[in-house]
Amino acid sequence: MNTNPEEQALLADAAQLRRERMQIGDTEATEAIRRGFANRSASRKRRFLPYAVAAVVLAVLGTGWWQGGPIGIPAPHTAKDMSWGALKRYRALSAKDVDHATLESAVRNDYIQYVNKSVSSGPYQITLDAVTADENKIMLLYTATAESGQDIYRVNSVKVTDSNSGKLLNSKFQIGNGDGRSWSGQSTVMLDGSQPFPSRIEVDFQVASVNPGKLGDPKTGTVAADFRYSDRMKIDVDLEPKFEKTPTFVMQPDRSISIDGHKVVLSKVEMSPLLTRATFVIDNDSELDFKTKQSIWDKLRYITIVSTNRNGRVMQLSPVAGNGTDEGFQQIFSSSMLDKPRSLVLKMYLESDDAGVPKPLKDLPVVELKIK
Repeated sequence: MNTNPEEQALLADAAQLRRERMQIGDTEATEAIRRGFANRSASRKRRFLPYAVAAVVLAVLGTGWWQGGPIGIPAPHTAKDMSWGALKRYRALSAKDVDHATLESAVRNDYIQYVNKSVSSGPYQITLDAVTADENKIMLLYTATAESGQDIYRVNSVKVTDSNSGKLLNSKFQIGNGDGRSWSGQSTVMLDGSQPFPSRIEVDFQVASVNPGKLGDPKTGTVAADFRYSDRMKIDVDLEPKFEKTPTFVMQPDRSISIDGHKVVLSKVEMSPLLTRATFVIDNDSELDFKTKQSIWDKLRYITIVSTNRNGRVMQLSPVAGNGTDEGFQQIFSSSMLDKPRSLVLKMYLESDDAGVPKPLKDLPVVELKIK
């Protein structure tokens, strides 16, 4: 069966991105993220990183770029004694994800629901291996395989529906890798915490494949006629009650810095098993225009949270999304809540006032704000 034109365009875009990936550097990636944040219309509602920006970042991550960690920060070390058990195939995949610290923490603390449900369509089979969730987010781990007549290009579509309400859950981010015969994927669905928790979900997959030998063709990904698509394959899952019952902790650090003469206050930090959300207020009780927000974003090269647990393990919680608000902005990070952190420190790397060639991140001034 043929996929729709929108999905064909996405495949073509992904192929173009792969061809250009060696030309993408830290500066371009950082600028894409910053501009994506700044260009969001101010709103009190939670809106996440625009799809176009997220697609660029995550698709690049899926190719194995950004190996040293996001924007020049060394990737956190995964403990040698950590066992992924039945999910070991996802260890390498997770390492390429900007949000890898979250999944590692969930696996390490057994905050995982093993599903192991499969459904087939013609030569294709999809298996939903595991899920993890909280009131803010769902993460899905799945594997696709094909019989010898086809090589899997990717799982090109994953749709998740709240079975209780019938509502399609949006804001999905996806990464994956494969060897032709199989494909391992990870998808993330952002939830609206003000809505009822989707205790039962339907996951709807579609697999794209090519004839044997075509994966090595440099034109693959741009010629729609080369692709074959599975029928939609659906798997129903009742999510474990612990996902709904685990609370989000709220902290109010009330820490501030001055950027271009504007007071930027870290007013609230929310932490759940799969997400950390930091809320910033700029010039409290003042009207903010777009240029003001833009000037502040232009000063922020990178923001991260350093988490230290009670055993001394240090984790870097990377930024994964963000949005503007009427009062300032919000930043979404990975989470280490399950590791019971005893210390959380937010680090803000500021652009240098010096003109000329941009400085490496390690040479930029950094401001630390203690959260906990």
